[in-house]
Amino acid sequence: MAFILPSRRTPDGLITQTIYGYIKDQKFDDAIAALQQELQFLPDSRAALSLLAHCQYHVGYFEQSASTYEQLVRVCPDNDDYKLYYAQSLYKAGMYPEATKAAMRLNNPDFAKQVNTLLAVTAYEQNDLPGCRQQLERCPAGTDLEVTVNTGCVLFKEKDYEGAAAKFNEAAAIEGKQPELQYNLALCCYKLKQYSQALKHLAEIVDRGVREHPELGVGSQLEGVDMRSVGNSQGLKETALVEAFNLKSAIEIIMKNNTAAAEALADMPPR
Repeated sequence: MAFILPSRRTPDGLITQTIYGYIKDQKFDDAIAALQQELQFLPDSRAALSLLAHCQYHVGYFEQSASTYEQLVRVCPDNDDYKLYYAQSLYKAGMYPEATKAAMRLNNPDFAKQVNTLLAVTAYEQNDLPGCRQQLERCPAGTDLEVTVNTGCVLFKEKDYEGAAAKFNEAAAIEGKQPELQYNLALCCYKLKQYSQALKHLAEIVDRGVREHPELGVGSQLEGVDMRSVGNSQGLKETALVEAFNLKSAIEIIMKNNTAAAEALADMPPR
């Protein structure tokens, strides 16, 4: 179950048309290689470092992204965007105490929402639920969606599954049926042993993933199609497909549908 972090802006700066072409085509590993080559000649290039950190974050190389943003903070000590992205990367890398320290060093009131959210999620991941709630209560007005979802996550960890589901449904009424919200609802239904309703939520995740991301090759292994690995990109994470298929398989096993359980695992995007 994942908290919501504020959305991230695409970094500014211009390196070459080729690199931007890679990014536009989502060839992030190619962009990373090109940027690393560029940095051999201009090791403190703000534009190259900013794009490199962005690409590393997008494909899930969070420790590398944190290291690059740390360098950007040294190169541009007055840029609070980079300080925030550094803290977020540390969080994504599972370095929660380091992320907390980095966030607490960001004393810009314009970033109060992002800092409070980040402090809340690091507390949550370290099972400090009182500390998490305290940070959520400090979130400024106008952050209803994030506070609602994140409060739902706290309720879930406290085993108040009905309360958590109510918060996720409230968020869905604001944001629509986003994959991660649908997965959170499915997980609540699973914990409440409402298996049929959980499967409905999971089916919506899968249908959306198939419709919007044919490149992920859902079901290709069952159909005998030779698909290359799609990796573990941030884009795949946002679809919640892997989590949905794993949970579907677990539910089918409980319902003694072993064939359906095996098919759910085989349907996952090839990784």
